[in-house]
Amino acid sequence: MNIYDCNVSDTKIKLHLKQLLTALGPLTGIIAAGMSNGYSAILLPQLKTISFNDSEPLSESTDVGHFGMLTIHEESWIAAAAVLPIAPGCWTGGFMAERFGRRTSLLLLFPIFCVSWLSIGLANNVQTLIASRLLTGYCVGIQAPIFSIYVGETSDSLLRGVLLGAVCLTLSVGILACHAMGTWLNWRTTAYICAVLPIISWIFCIFSRESPMWLLGRGKIEEAKRSWIFLRGERSLEEFSLLETTRLMEIAKKRNRKRSILRSFVKPWSSRYFLKPFGIVSLYFFVMQFAGANVMSYYCVEMLADISDQAYAYLITLVIDAIRLIFGIIMCVLLKMYRRRVMTFISGFGVAVTLLSLSASLTFDIGRPWIPVILLVTYVALLPLGLTPIPWLLCGELFPRKFRGLGSGLTSSFGFTCSFVVIKTMPSMIELIKPEGTFAIYGSVALIGTSALYFILPETKNKTLQDIQISFNKKSHKPRVEDVEIPFHEYDPSEENKKLDKEMQNNEL
Repeated sequence: MNIYDCNVSDTKIKLHLKQLLTALGPLTGIIAAGMSNGYSAILLPQLKTISFNDSEPLSESTDVGHFGMLTIHEESWIAAAAVLPIAPGCWTGGFMAERFGRRTSLLLLFPIFCVSWLSIGLANNVQTLIASRLLTGYCVGIQAPIFSIYVGETSDSLLRGVLLGAVCLTLSVGILACHAMGTWLNWRTTAYICAVLPIISWIFCIFSRESPMWLLGRGKIEEAKRSWIFLRGERSLEEFSLLETTRLMEIAKKRNRKRSILRSFVKPWSSRYFLKPFGIVSLYFFVMQFAGANVMSYYCVEMLADISDQAYAYLITLVIDAIRLIFGIIMCVLLKMYRRRVMTFISGFGVAVTLLSLSASLTFDIGRPWIPVILLVTYVALLPLGLTPIPWLLCGELFPRKFRGLGSGLTSSFGFTCSFVVIKTMPSMIELIKPEGTFAIYGSVALIGTSALYFILPETKNKTLQDIQISFNKKSHKPRVEDVEIPFHEYDPSEENKKLDKEMQNNEL
């Protein structure tokens, strides 16, 4: 290896480090979102313990006086309140990302996220607690689409898949940290500590750069160029020039094509390049949520107390969280080695078999308490191997550039809506059809849904974005340029300039 190769290698390492540091702000925010997911699992048992503790005088237990005996309806609302506003939060996040910029939107969001956690710690009644959880969930929803767009636009192809797939890993870190704190600390103290994470995310974002794609779309050419050089280096300026050329082509088309607001809204719903990815990703989110992907995060301690020994519930919860984290790390490695379809089917069918076996074990009272616990641990380990991270990765891969904001926002909001339904109905299902019936339903959804994905899920690993779009077009081998994400590294600049000249001549005519 000569000196030039060493310099190039060092430059790539530095650029990848800058891209990684840029993603740290959003990733830390996802850790805070994971804490929101796991918080109810430690909050509800502590409130119940205080309420049922007859030996403690009421005057010494301030939480009892304010909260009293929680009903199943109140419990489900405390848990699900953090999920309900995530869908409208996704819509808000998509709008903010386009209007204010990706980085600026995060800078506006994280202080509000911090306040929501502080309000949870200061809550003195169920209504205030639910309202605070609603605000927390709204903040989680806002950052969900911004994360995928911002990270996807500030990282190159070598890091994009790993960073987008790291959602599952960072969520697992947040859940584990929250459950660990809740094991030894009061729920109010835990909330105050959780409030620190958004501030750390805010500090990371201060030192990061705005997305060059967004700046270019706003006509801020010089600022976009500086951001591009910071993230990608001067050696990739040719690719930046092609981005600018494509932007000029889009401006020329807009000037010569009068489009009404109604037409702008209707067009995505008449394009196969939007509808097919939308259907596939929505189905994936449905299967993931109704297979109970988030149930263990919200009700882990109570669920383990029902199927095993109450004395070991918190310890087993921490073990499950650690396993979830370990397999999240393994998934980041496997994403670079194996195909998306392979990981989906291993995870999906494995989850189905595990849940149905768990249902049978509980129904026929086989091997209690340890066989059900082992099956639960296996279930949690299988989820991050495919079902939980891949739909988020597909949001950044399947949708073309012009529909990415809309598609990511709608599909992620649909996924969170499904999550709310699952979290809200979980206590009622446990009461009506027992844990065995609940797990049987989740396992059936995983089995049927994964079987459907087998026939419609495209393979995206090691494929250019153009190749992915072509796979959605059965009528021709070349999709329209205006609908497809352009892989700029494959373009010849001279050919692109010829196309631009021809386009401008047509416009003049």
